[in-house]
Amino acid sequence: MTIYRSHLPDQPVPYMNAYSFAISNPNNTPDEYPILIDGITKQTLTFGQWRHDIRRWATALQHSLGFKRGDVLALFSFNQVDYSVTMFGPLVFAGITTTVNSAYNADELAYQLQDSGATAMVTHPELLVTARAGAKKVGLPEERIFLYGDQIVDGFRPYTSLLPPVETPESQLVKPVVLDAKECKETTALICYSSGTTGRSKGVELSHLNFAVNAAQVVACDGELKAHDNVALSVLPMYHMYSIQLHLMCGAHSGLQNIVMQKFNPEDFLKIIQDYKSKIPRTIDECSNTKGNKARALQATNTPRIILNKTTKQIVKTLNLVPPQVLMLVKSPLVAKYDLSHVRQITVGAAPCSRELIEALLEKYPAIAFRQAYGMSEASPGTHVGLYNDMVHGSAGKMLPNQEVRLVDSETGKDAAPGERGEIWIRGLNVMKGYRNNEKATKETIDSEGWLHTGDVAVVDTRGNFFVVDRLKELIKYKGFQVAPAELEAILLTHPQILDAAVIGVENKEQATEVPLAFVVKNQSSPEGKALTEEQVVEYVASKVAAHKKLRGGVRFIDLVPKSAAGKILRKDLRVLLEGPPKSKL
Repeated sequence: MTIYRSHLPDQPVPYMNAYSFAISNPNNTPDEYPILIDGITKQTLTFGQWRHDIRRWATALQHSLGFKRGDVLALFSFNQVDYSVTMFGPLVFAGITTTVNSAYNADELAYQLQDSGATAMVTHPELLVTARAGAKKVGLPEERIFLYGDQIVDGFRPYTSLLPPVETPESQLVKPVVLDAKECKETTALICYSSGTTGRSKGVELSHLNFAVNAAQVVACDGELKAHDNVALSVLPMYHMYSIQLHLMCGAHSGLQNIVMQKFNPEDFLKIIQDYKSKIPRTIDECSNTKGNKARALQATNTPRIILNKTTKQIVKTLNLVPPQVLMLVKSPLVAKYDLSHVRQITVGAAPCSRELIEALLEKYPAIAFRQAYGMSEASPGTHVGLYNDMVHGSAGKMLPNQEVRLVDSETGKDAAPGERGEIWIRGLNVMKGYRNNEKATKETIDSEGWLHTGDVAVVDTRGNFFVVDRLKELIKYKGFQVAPAELEAILLTHPQILDAAVIGVENKEQATEVPLAFVVKNQSSPEGKALTEEQVVEYVASKVAAHKKLRGGVRFIDLVPKSAAGKILRKDLRVLLEGPPKSKL
């Protein structure tokens, strides 16, 4: 057995409530330091406000909604400055938060509400129609649906209307529950949904230990920029574990200032990077010496935020992105209108970035340090990350500490020799508890020795750089979102004029992402079946799924879907019809 370990020493294991770890404040961030700022509205949360408001929300959940340990709150929203307030609130008393893709339709939302066991929800006013419809399908009472913002909409109240007064002393707020080592490992903190090849998405149960230890792993690989000298643009969707870990957990823990974008659009993205100038104290020590800070630190979440008067320029220096956003930086004509020269670091995750795209980015922005990261929600999510000062083109990075990795030949079950391809297996305290309500899928993913079988195939070089070259699992990665072919195939088979169907992911170079493409067998025995068009099939699927699951790769009509003797779709044979044998993405 060949076991790989990180080049970095293991970090101390944080056996504690994940909220307690988030506020442990190793960099001595003052309460008055702004850590979350809306890039458009400039609404601001200081470290002290954020910490206090989480406790107020935890108190409201218990006293107003009757929440107790193990109860589940669902968040269905675009990015918000106070998203992490609502997310961490249940964790204070060992409740659970499940984060929902804001692009979901009512059926998809209803499935997650039911599967997770959510008994209350916070949503965005723009998503209220979908939220109500999804809640109705599972019997979630409308009086347990609350809103972000400070307005009552159609009788639905802001979640902040439940908060105890801002002046409520700490002693009267819910105290963080103390978890011992065993409880940290067994107590669920988050349920994030990850699509599987068997159709429906699966609820990844992450414990307090999973969540906290992965933050310690990630922070150990921070770049040269110190947290208080850095500003990150938080454009990744906050329901996604990539954003939850890097921006909401690690950001607060380290005292990193995050500029929040509700939704990604290229012009606002570029404008915020260029124009945003953070107003913060000239030195970190000035925070504690400014009069009136205590009052400002305790402002209510839904009131205007006041930022300190003694300030210096602080600009966006770090971007955490997905490959299509890198492509935009390289190719969009919009970029020429904006000054991005102060950006110093870019990390790309959720999907691989090609060597060609990386080289084009660095040629255009030579001052930028670049790295790729690799992981999966089931690993909380980070397992590998590159080094800013030692980039290796095409590499998914080096291992994070506090874990073990094997590369295993999927056919022989033996460890791959150095330089040979093997499936990535991971073992460590960052590996999930399991899938919610799905023991079978859990056993198929985590073996009896604790190894998480990722389904991704990689090789490793002599310096410990991992290169992901293929994947055994059939997930399609569309702009960082996971799309399960089996789910789309099930929908296609509900069409009365479709006899059989298969879906694969194909590369769209213009968008730097995979897109779903369907192979469809028409019902040739009926006039309607013979007349079925690609446009009709695409529209049929689009009417039943979230936007990221649409058949953007189009439809190919075939006479027979190739399958094995056991009935498994032979997707490799389908690829041959399009492009020949599959190629490495890196």
